[in-house]
Amino acid sequence: MTGLKGRGVVAALAAMAISALALIAPGAASADACTGANIEGNGASVESVAQKEVWSPAFNALCPKTNEQVTYTSTSASKGLESWWVLHQLSKYKGFGATNAFVTTDGGVNASQDTEILEKGPGAKLLSIPVLQWADTLAIHLPEGCTAESGKKGKIKRLSLSDETLQAIFAHTITKWSQVATFNDDVLVGKECDKEAPIIRVVRKEGAGTTGELEKFLFEINKNPVDGSETWNELAEEVENIKWPDEGEDLITAEKTTGVAAAVVKNAGSIGYGNLSEIRGTPAFTPAGGGGEGAAIFWPEVQSKGKKVEDPSTDGESNTPADANCSGELYVSLNGSGKQEKFPPASTEALWNEVVGSTVQKASYPLCDFAYVISLTKFSDFLGSDSGNEPSPAEVETLQNYVSFAVGSTGQADLNKEHDFLGVPAGKKSGNVLAIAQAGAKKIGY
Repeated sequence: MTGLKGRGVVAALAAMAISALALIAPGAASADACTGANIEGNGASVESVAQKEVWSPAFNALCPKTNEQVTYTSTSASKGLESWWVLHQLSKYKGFGATNAFVTTDGGVNASQDTEILEKGPGAKLLSIPVLQWADTLAIHLPEGCTAESGKKGKIKRLSLSDETLQAIFAHTITKWSQVATFNDDVLVGKECDKEAPIIRVVRKEGAGTTGELEKFLFEINKNPVDGSETWNELAEEVENIKWPDEGEDLITAEKTTGVAAAVVKNAGSIGYGNLSEIRGTPAFTPAGGGGEGAAIFWPEVQSKGKKVEDPSTDGESNTPADANCSGELYVSLNGSGKQEKFPPASTEALWNEVVGSTVQKASYPLCDFAYVISLTKFSDFLGSDSGNEPSPAEVETLQNYVSFAVGSTGQADLNKEHDFLGVPAGKKSGNVLAIAQAGAKKIGY
């Protein structure tokens, strides 16, 4: 480094540091170029840990605390989309400004939601940017006096569920625990198990990607109508997917995955579902909280292929977070009529809500799915509204930088450090979803 003295050396070192930072975190602003504005996002509780504990702290540290800072509020996918005018007959238009810069979902958006959002700005296109993989985890609380045990020596002492049994439970055609067929020689142990204890389904009160993912998976198992004239796929495609077969019987509703988990803990004989991170975060489902192997409260393994089963977590029912067991996941796309389409969708402008994990997996948990940041190609198309909450170029700059950071090398690597999630796949086998996501982040524009 000859010919550089004093401030020249300092300037050169600073330039090198900024260049290195750009390589580590593509799309993120450097401390010397933090010209964006502060923004807020809201949406799926599935993304709460990733947004609040992984990405935003690291991204915010790159800039002074006075500008280009990102905050996130966990509401739900449904409430996040409502804040972008989905179901606008029920809510006032809130615009797309700093306090409403982006929303997240755990299942993309469907065609009618896409149309509603763009009604105020028809020149823009909606972007569904996949940012992580998550495992839709079942939560079980057996009837009082019952525990589960495997018939195979050395196997974990909790139930494994076959595809057929899982579908029948939520379709309410298997209605009692005594009717649950054993799988892989698993049995229920205890004198109370043979009594007529009902299976209580605990489901999301509000529209949710966890519901849509489960229902699309169940459609792969049973393509016949399960709710009058509707199939599982049609129920999943509802603007708010809150309808269930026989919903007047043995059904409890709760808000967010945390609410579902708490309701399962409270109600013996129940089964619910939700994101692995939040199920494990409910102490009763881990050994430290009295749950797990040999207990009445646990999450089950699920049939993956033939007699094989997989756990949603890479370290089983442990107290310690690990990764979602989604590596190498085989995904399929099911259109509105249930016909299988090519995976992955061509770009982030496509409808990713049709993506679901296949029921047949070689070594992955089958109930995996993507979570998304929902954004726009042309925020300026929404200027001149009566909401009083309009986007600015500086806000969109921060948003583009932030999403690029989340799907960049640093953001994805940090996510994979035992937070009960997994970054989006980059290999050919599952489709290079990461490349599609990174291209989508670059399309965010004012």
